[in-house]
Amino acid sequence: MNPNIRANEIVSAFQRYQTSNDRTEINAISMAELRMTDEQLGQRDVGAGFRIAILNRIRELDDGDRRRHESKIRAWNLVAGIVVGLLVAGLAKLLFGV
Repeated sequence: MNPNIRANEIVSAFQRYQTSNDRTEINAISMAELRMTDEQLGQRDVGAGFRIAILNRIRELDDGDRRRHESKIRAWNLVAGIVVGLLVAGLAKLLFGV
């Protein structure tokens, strides 16, 4: 599909979202497509409502990705802390008979 046609479809979807507040259509649009549309629009319609909605949706998806990544890091830190704690307890038992 021609990228310009897809960009126009995405702009139309966000314009419909502006009037209906129904997010189902815009939730189906991928991050890559949103970024492509934003790049193709360039400086055109920067202050338009649909353009602000596109940028807000990109930020929402970025925040979600960042939160998932941070959550994985916290989970691995917890697992590592438990493993280190068990190792220290095992070494203390082995070395000192505590």
